[in-house]
Amino acid sequence: MVNVFNELVSQARVFLQSIVKGGESSSLVKTYRGEETKIATYAYLPFVSAALLIFNKEKSEFVSFHARRALVLLLMAILAILLLPGFLKVVAVATFYVIFVFGAYKASKGEKWYLPVVNELANTIEI
Repeated sequence: MVNVFNELVSQARVFLQSIVKGGESSSLVKTYRGEETKIATYAYLPFVSAALLIFNKEKSEFVSFHARRALVLLLMAILAILLLPGFLKVVAVATFYVIFVFGAYKASKGEKWYLPVVNELANTIEI
């Protein structure tokens, strides 16, 4: 069992070394930089996401990606607040707050992130 583990670690090390070339990592996931990340981060402020979808003049795919997810999360949070009873509202608000902060963090780092239900709903938004 230990030999199998050591072999897997060895193969993972070779794989990671093949990705890293000359001190720079050739990322398998595209990351974004600059103004796009700032605007995408602002999408996670309540009601800003809808404005970004409407007024996004550059039609940035990255900004649109995060604005759509933030809008879906906001609508889900509002529904949870309206429909859930007492203590469950508090749990829902805390959960959505954590998800919003995580989404803003990923946007500020120039990365995309996916939540299964949110992703499916966000992909249906056409503007």
